[in-house]
Amino acid sequence: FFSLSEITAPTLWIKHLVIKDSKLNSSSIRNSEKVHSCDQERQSALEEARQNPREGIVIPECAPGGLYKPVQCHQSTGYCWCVLVDTGRPLPGTSTRYETPMCESDARSKSTEVDDPFKDRELPGCPEGKKVEFITSLLDALTTDMVQAINSATPTGGGRFSEPDPSHTLEERVVHWYFSQLDNNSSNDINKRELKPFKRYVKKKAKPKKCARRFTDYCDLNKDKSISLQELKGCLGVSKEGGECLFFP
Repeated sequence: FFSLSEITAPTLWIKHLVIKDSKLNSSSIRNSEKVHSCDQERQSALEEARQNPREGIVIPECAPGGLYKPVQCHQSTGYCWCVLVDTGRPLPGTSTRYETPMCESDARSKSTEVDDPFKDRELPGCPEGKKVEFITSLLDALTTDMVQAINSATPTGGGRFSEPDPSHTLEERVVHWYFSQLDNNSSNDINKRELKPFKRYVKKKAKPKKCARRFTDYCDLNKDKSISLQELKGCLGVSKEGGECLFFP
């Protein structure tokens, strides 16, 4: 339901990433982030472009050694943006149209360790190994739902898709999207009433079931009976990507 004139590079990129990731099963999503190279990505994008010539697929440009070229472009819309050469992830604020952005040729992802308050937090009735399995299955279900919502002609529940931040990982985008679905009154937190559909969703979609019982309490770090975007990101394990995530307005 996007027209190509109003779509910007990151939106195309997220559609491309989301659809690609949704085709993989959950275990290979987790693993593919470690091993995928630009060449593999390019091959699958070319194959997809052959099958769906009208989709405007983003085809990455590769450098030797499985790396990405620092500038990536989308031919049919004229957008270009800078990426991290090791992962291909777009860098925020670098998207330009009909001109080449100035990109660093050696920009690589730095693993910044953030103090994660959820790291050693116990989820009652759910031992550590099961907790990881549970959160993974919940994120997979949310990712699938976001893909379906992006691809459906009418966004469910009147939800609008705001322009995603190109620095966000797929999981962060999923959490931002789901948070905006739950936050009906746009108060920037999920109150007690808005938490009901979240509780139902978690019970229905995520396994093992016993981990679902206390999950909303687990997410509510400051015990104020509501969940902020930061708390939702934290309890779903997606705020490890850099300090700015924890203090997002």
